[in-house]
Amino acid sequence: MAWLILASGFPVATLAAGKAHDGHWQVQLQTAVGACAASAETVVAIKQGRVVSISAAGVTPWGYVDENNTFVGHFSNGQRVMRAHGDVRGSSAHGPWSSQTDYCGGTWAARKID
Repeated sequence: MAWLILASGFPVATLAAGKAHDGHWQVQLQTAVGACAASAETVVAIKQGRVVSISAAGVTPWGYVDENNTFVGHFSNGQRVMRAHGDVRGSSAHGPWSSQTDYCGGTWAARKID
C-alpha cells in the first residue's frame, strides 16, 4: 500500500496550460482514511504540461494540469490504482487523493523544486 501513497504525487498540465508547470515537483502525501502508510514523499516530473515520471518504483503515472490550473492524476501499479486531483497555483499545489483498490485516501501537497 505504500506505493500508492508515493504515487500520489501529482501536479501536471495540458498543452493548453503551456509549460508553466514543467519541472520537478516534491509531493507530500497524508493518509486520512484507511490502512495505507500515514505519510509519504515522492517527486513527479512534468514536461509539456503532462506527468512524465514519478520517483515511486513500479508506478505508472498519467496526468495533466488543465487551462484552469486543475490537476488530474492517475497512478497505477498492476491492479492497484490511485487517483488525485487538485489546484495548482504558481509553485505550489494541493488536493485530495483516493484509492478504491486499497480503500484509503487523504490529501497531497506539492511544491515545485526546479
